Amino acid sequence: MGRENILNTIKKNKPSLVQLPVLSRENFKEGKNLKELFIKNVEAVGGRIVISENKIDITDIIKNLFKDFNNIISLTEDINVSTINLANIYSAKELDNLELAILDVQFGVAENGAVWISGKNITHLSIPFITQHLVLLLNEKEIVENMHEAYERLSSFDEGYGVFISGPSKTADIEQSLVIGAQGPLSTTVFLIK
Repeated sequence: MGRENILNTIKKNKPSLVQLPVLSRENFKEGKNLKELFIKNVEAVGGRIVISENKIDITDIIKNLFKDFNNIISLTEDINVSTINLANIYSAKELDNLELAILDVQFGVAENGAVWISGKNITHLSIPFITQHLVLLLNEKEIVENMHEAYERLSSFDEGYGVFISGPSKTADIEQSLVIGAQGPLSTTVFLIK
């Protein structure tokens, strides 16, 4: 009887439904240069930006920036620097020593420096999180202003898995000190392709 009384009391005291307000996206537009805002926010969250004309330049830059790395996976076309053959990897546990992962991203968000990574072409979904260093390739024309636009863009997303990533892994829990690379990549580099 106690359970019935509780449920009936809840039903009787249930507040009436209130319509959500209709928000105009115009209220959230800052009118700033999206590329500049994106760069500023990627750097603010501990990431690095490299501006490039094309993917050919990126290959050379990656080889210079990460020249001492031996365990590399590139899941992007035209960046052929992989030293690990994913066809031979059956478990993410085998990627424990992954030093560098290079991925294409679908779009970036200027207001927070986040990028959207679709799991469509990622065989092991742990790759962006298990690697020591993460390189992300983004066409600068694919930057939206804010998360409202980002979610609108994802309204027809049906690829099963995707994630927003903003900068390298970090935490500020320990003695109120910012620690970069706490649970994931030590660094995140976003190549903005013109």
